[in-house]
Amino acid sequence: MTLSVRRLGEDDWAGLREVRLRALLDAPESFYTTYQDSVALLEADWRARLRATDKVTLLAEVDGRPAGMVIGAPASEEERDPDAALMLAMWVAPESRGRGVADALTKELLAWSREQSFKRLLLWVYDAAPRAAAFYRRAGFLPTGRIETFGDPDRRLTLMAQTL
Repeated sequence: MTLSVRRLGEDDWAGLREVRLRALLDAPESFYTTYQDSVALLEADWRARLRATDKVTLLAEVDGRPAGMVIGAPASEEERDPDAALMLAMWVAPESRGRGVADALTKELLAWSREQSFKRLLLWVYDAAPRAAAFYRRAGFLPTGRIETFGDPDRRLTLMAQTL
C-alpha cells in the first residue's frame, strides 16, 4: 500500500469536488454543508475554494486513488482564538479507514499550521462521532471544555485543541 498526502491547487478542483461529494454522501451528519448544496456549486466555486491563500486543502491517496481529505483555515470568530488554525471537513473513505489515512492527513495539517505560525490547531467533533473523537484524542487533541450546538440542539459539538 502506498499512502501519500498532497496539497491541492486550483487546478485540482474536479478531484476536490469528487471526494467532497463522496464524503457528504457517506457521512452527511458529520458536516455543516449538505450534498445538495455542494453538488450545485459551479467550477468557479470549487476553484475559488482552492485559490484562497489563507487555507489549505489536503488530499490523501492510497495507491493513487482518493482516500480522504481535510481542510485547514484560520480559526473563525466562533472559536474565539485568533492564534489558532481550524481543522475542517476531515473525511476518510470507508475502504481506507484504519490504514493510517487520518494520521497522515492530521500530520500534514499540523505541519501546515506550524508553517503558518499558528499556536494551536482546533477542531469541532460531533458527540455523535465517538470514533472520530477517540482518534483525535490519540492524535494529541484535548477537549477544551467548550460545547456548542450552533443552533441545532440535537447536534452537540465539542471543541478540541492541540498546542503546536
